[in-house]
Amino acid sequence: PRQPVWAKSGSFDFTVANWPETLLVEFTAPMCLYCKIFEPVVTDLALQKAGKLKVMKVDCDADSLLAKRFKIEKTPTFIVYRNGVELIRVDGPPKDKTELVKGINNLINYTSY
Repeated sequence: PRQPVWAKSGSFDFTVANWPETLLVEFTAPMCLYCKIFEPVVTDLALQKAGKLKVMKVDCDADSLLAKRFKIEKTPTFIVYRNGVELIRVDGPPKDKTELVKGINNLINYTSY
């Protein structure tokens, strides 16, 4: 997808387990200021890395079951998966926008783990 997609709790596990490339999951909340700051960065990543990266968003207010399951205490929280395996988790906003982009680019370019 060329833009972030909203996760649904019923299909979350299937998507994580079966997406063949890198998957970035952002746990967000409507009133989260940092989430709004990072929104254009996340959207741009989805567009620029389409075919190599899927971006999935979880609204912690609307889907509290997923938020509780993943013990989300800060938003945004980013979790990166590949082949169903969690590679990286960042609780709370990264120090700056470029840190997130560099980390994702490194993971996409790294073909094995």
